Amino acid sequence: MPIAFDTTGLHPQDSATWVNPATGDRVSLQYFDLVPDLPAPLEDLAGLRHALAVVYAESGCLIEAHAVLLGGVPALFQVLKLPIPDQPSGQVFVASFTVPRAGSSAVLMVQAAERGTTGVREAVLAARVGFDRWVLPHPYAPEVRGRLPFHAGDDPRFDQEFADHPLTRVRAWAHHVIRTGAVDPRFAALPPFPGPRRPAPRQAPPAPHPAAPHPVPPPAQQPAEPQPSASAAPAAPPEPEPASPAPAPPAPPAPAAPGPAVGSTLTTVVPGIPIGGYLPLWVGSECTFWRMEEPAEVLDLLGRGLLARTPLAEGRFRDLVALDPDSSTAVLLNRYRSDDGGVAAGVARLTRVSGQEADRGMDRTTLVDAFQWVGRVSAAAAGRGECVAVEPGRHEGGLQEPYVLMVVQEYGGQALSVVQTAPTPPAEVPMWEGRASLNGPATPESIASGGLLAMYAMDTWGIHPLHLCLTFAPLPDLVPAGS
Repeated sequence: MPIAFDTTGLHPQDSATWVNPATGDRVSLQYFDLVPDLPAPLEDLAGLRHALAVVYAESGCLIEAHAVLLGGVPALFQVLKLPIPDQPSGQVFVASFTVPRAGSSAVLMVQAAERGTTGVREAVLAARVGFDRWVLPHPYAPEVRGRLPFHAGDDPRFDQEFADHPLTRVRAWAHHVIRTGAVDPRFAALPPFPGPRRPAPRQAPPAPHPAAPHPVPPPAQQPAEPQPSASAAPAAPPEPEPASPAPAPPAPPAPAAPGPAVGSTLTTVVPGIPIGGYLPLWVGSECTFWRMEEPAEVLDLLGRGLLARTPLAEGRFRDLVALDPDSSTAVLLNRYRSDDGGVAAGVARLTRVSGQEADRGMDRTTLVDAFQWVGRVSAAAAGRGECVAVEPGRHEGGLQEPYVLMVVQEYGGQALSVVQTAPTPPAEVPMWEGRASLNGPATPESIASGGLLAMYAMDTWGIHPLHLCLTFAPLPDLVPAGS
């Protein structure tokens, strides 16, 4: 098959279908040896979104659609909801990646249906948001009234609160696929999908087959024989080569913001802690280093809960950005969809540098500045009900040593700022003095001081500060030492 992805935890049903036994979610992979029937090219995202919203309104509702890069190849990512066939209530949520080429396409999708008591997410959020603000005009096609409504409760900002909801699950699966999926180089080398020059009309898909355990948006094409794949295992993100200055392009008729060109290959990367104007970016398990042209603009977005996130384990997340080495830019991706459906929060101009240069940019002053910024990030996280861990970038999964955990929590009727670390610092380490936990009344100053506490603890780990990352999580249940 042209797409390789991580099947950990999935049980194969046949050569192209897998099931998660814990949730019943179904993953399928299909190859179509026909010209893709997308109603517009990926470059015409507004036209494509509008046409898809119209198409799916007859059977359910398109929640979101984006042009993304899967394994470096342009793809269409969609999330939609459909009613469960032959049931009076309940919905199934579908997330899919369509990788179109000029004469063929590959589609990878997951389906997750509501089970048991349905509509809990909607009931809780409708009461909170307000029934008068619940049903919204569709952002891609305001004139459309679909079989299922477009409403406020499907916004991804609520996913963390409803971790077991099928919509949350399909988005989490898609996020993992974006990070780990790969496309067969032979398939990627095929001529790209041009699409029609303007949105073309398309008939609505037929209703899901009643016998199917989960409704699937039926493609208009029938799957052909699978195309051989270079590898059946998930591939790590490619390692970017150091960017070299490119010749200046011809002057455009009007100034344009810097950023990747159409068709550029973006790699999703995890940012480290910026120090002295340098930003570490983790490409898989490799840490690369980049000099920021406008550090303040990047620092205003990183760590503030505004950017897209990648999960490390249940309830543990890091910021995620998209790197384009060719244009030496990083696209800062919105965590939440903007009013116009956009996903980019900004573009940062970068220059690839060596680890030695980034290290030379770090002295005591820039190090203190960086960890004071970490303290401000901690204060912002406390305001949205999260905690922050400072830990090595190579850490994955659950919390493990070494780390510094910064938490603001209620204890005994008082808001406390709690900072815990492991391993316990030696007695001579400033501020810690041999203790593993420090706490005090939560004030803006005491919360922000957690950044300096993290700096002093980190000094004992034997890990370069540029190899550290910030991880966010819901508030844990901590009992302050000595309480």
